[in-house]
Formats: sequence, structure tokens, C-alpha cells
Amino acid sequence: MFPIKSQWIALLAGAVLATSSLFAGDSGALLDVLIRKGILTDQEAEDVRADLARDSQEFVISSVSGGKATNSIAISGRMQIQYAGLSTDQNTAATSQFFLRRVYFGVTTGVGADWKGVLNYDFSGSSFDKAFVEWSGYLGATPVAVDMGLRKVNLGFEETTSSGSLKSIERSPVTRFFVEPNNGRRLGAASYRIGAYLDGGDANARKGKTSGFFFGAAATNPQRTDTTGDGSPDGSKSSGNSSYNTVALWADAGYSHLFPSGKMKVGAAVGLLPDQGGPKNTSIGAGYDLSLFSVYGDLTLGKFNLAGEYLSASVDSGAGVGKDASPSGFWIQPSYNLTDKLEVVARFGSVDADGRGVKISDGVRSSPAAKTGQKLEEIYLGLTYALVENGVKFQVGYTDSKLSNGATENGSGVRSQMQIDF
Repeated sequence: MFPIKSQWIALLAGAVLATSSLFAGDSGALLDVLIRKGILTDQEAEDVRADLARDSQEFVISSVSGGKATNSIAISGRMQIQYAGLSTDQNTAATSQFFLRRVYFGVTTGVGADWKGVLNYDFSGSSFDKAFVEWSGYLGATPVAVDMGLRKVNLGFEETTSSGSLKSIERSPVTRFFVEPNNGRRLGAASYRIGAYLDGGDANARKGKTSGFFFGAAATNPQRTDTTGDGSPDGSKSSGNSSYNTVALWADAGYSHLFPSGKMKVGAAVGLLPDQGGPKNTSIGAGYDLSLFSVYGDLTLGKFNLAGEYLSASVDSGAGVGKDASPSGFWIQPSYNLTDKLEVVARFGSVDADGRGVKISDGVRSSPAAKTGQKLEEIYLGLTYALVENGVKFQVGYTDSKLSNGATENGSGVRSQMQIDF
């Protein structure tokens, strides 16, 4: 199986990096002694350190990579250990479990001047988070990046925010309803797709690090997938079934601005997904289309941050054959840094299924659920304590959810998470 092979690769790469780091550390101590003895000047020592760093990088690349054109290798990882204690007011078994939410291992390689490969695998979910080849360059004077492979589309501000940077541990009910796999109620729209992607404009503006405009477009398989296999719902690679052999189209645009007291970012995105509508997940590929729209904003003023997003969709026969559905929802999230290490956050989220139906478990991860209604609301209150900036942090929060419109059910509980990100 792939996970076993991956573990050996990860261990080998880690050993090589650790060994090269030890050599560099020993050399640094020796250089300090030579400076104190007057054998080397400070500048001469710095020149030697630069040579050692370059040689160390070349050693790692030559040891790990078989590609002669490879010029850089970056290894990353993330572990998130959660506890969920959630229940509802119905006669259902409560959740009280520790579990590994994510165990990521990633490699980014530079090949030549303009190409790189990006792989990020989640061992806990046995699925890929990223697997694509990227070319970066210019179209005229505009910087662009073209990706081919598996990644998330640029729709859903909360969904495209890194899992390592989420302030509320888990994403909101409306985001989960729109992007999590279609179970007959949720839409399975946005998130992971295999296809071709164009990201244009200032990449740092998209990240909120500089001022500027950014935009994107993509053509992908219409089905959501986070594996290396085909995206068709029955695993048939769409062979012989023309209703699956369609292309989904995506577009987004936004603007980021930095100012002395903070920064702001606004944006919007749209997706057109043929054959992904219908009343149930069994109706995918039956000619019912789905389209969705997102608009978002993110504002930081000093220690205060306010972010929010509105999502809506149009689903052909989404509430039954001949009955279209227009699900919608929003989330809004204020947060405040009490100290350099402690942040308090609150979030309110609401989703209206408009005839498709929704359960608490559709929007609140790990929650039990008994009934199906049409509206789900959640309030989240939490704290984040940064032990080592965002690299090591502990989060804890209380969630209160309410199902209404067709059925009534109330849920509540606590969730905590320990994270290391490297």
C-alpha cells in the first residue's frame, strides 16, 4: 500500500536532513573557535558558512532526489490531535473520542527555473491534500502560475484557508454543507478537484501579505475527489457514460490592501458544475446541473480580526425531481489577540438547505445526529494558545448547534486540538 511506502520515504528524507543539520551545527561551533583564536576573520567565517550551507543543500538534494535538474527540496508536515465531546438532546450515542485529525507529510521540489512538483499526503485520511505540477512565469507583465493535478479550487474562503491556520478548529456548517462529499444532502461542490488551474496576479496579495489584485480560473473534473483515482462516483473512470465526461469551470477575483494599522482582503468566486445536481447523490450524472457563488471579506485592525463569507448555490431538481433548490448560508468570525500567545475567537454560522435537508452531523464534524431539518445554526466560542507561534499551538472551543425548520434538534459540546506544523 502507498502509506507504508510513504513512511519509509519520509523516514529516509528526515534522516538525511537531520544528518546534514548535525554537520552544519558542528561546523558552526568549530568556526566560532577559529574566530576566537584569530585564525579566521568574521567575514571569512561567514563565507565558509555560506559554502557549507550550499554544500549541505546540494548533499540533501543529491541524496534524496534522482532528478539531475532538481535544484531544491522542501519537506513539510502537520499533525493535529483532537478530542471531540459532542452530544444532542435526542436519544443518540454521544461522541467522546481522541483521534488523529490530520497527519500530513509534504514535499515540494524545484525542477529547473520555472517548474515545481507539490505533494502533500494525509496519512490519517489515506488521501491526498495536494498532488500537482506547477509552472510559474509571466503572461505579458502579469505573474501567473499554472497547476496541473489535484488541489482545491479557489472557491470558499474558509475552505481554502489552511487547516493549520483555522481559528475555530473546524470549518463552519455552511462551508461543510457546500464542500464536503455529497451524501444526498450536502452538495459536494468546491474543494478537491483534478484539473488545470491558472492563478494570476500577485501571489502574495492572494495570501494577504501585500497590496494588489489577484484572480484565478480553472477547468476540472466536475466530481469532488481527494484520491489519485478517477473522480467518477462509481469508480468506472466515466468509461462509456457521456454524462460524466464533462468539465466544471471556475473563476475568482479579489483585492488585498495593507495599511499602517492593519490589512483587508475581499473577493468573490463562481463555479459551474454540470451533472452535479439532482435531489440525491444517486442522481449525479443524470443531467442536473449545479452552480455556486461565494463572496468574502477579511479585515485586521491591530489585534482585532473580522472575517466572513456568504455562499449560495442553484441546484437543478435539488429538492426533488422538478423542484430546484437554492441552498445558502454564511459565517462571521471576530477574533482578538489578548496577548502575543493567547487569542479568543467567536463564530456564528448558518445554512439553509432549501428543501435538500440537513443534519447537525452534516455541518458539525464528529457530532451525532438523529433528525433532518432545513436550517442549521452554530455558535462557536474558543481560545488558541500559541506555544511556538503557529508552529505549536493548543486550541479549545465550545460549540452549540440548533436544527430547525422541519425538525428540531439541539447539539452542544467541546472540541480541542493540539497542533505541530513544520
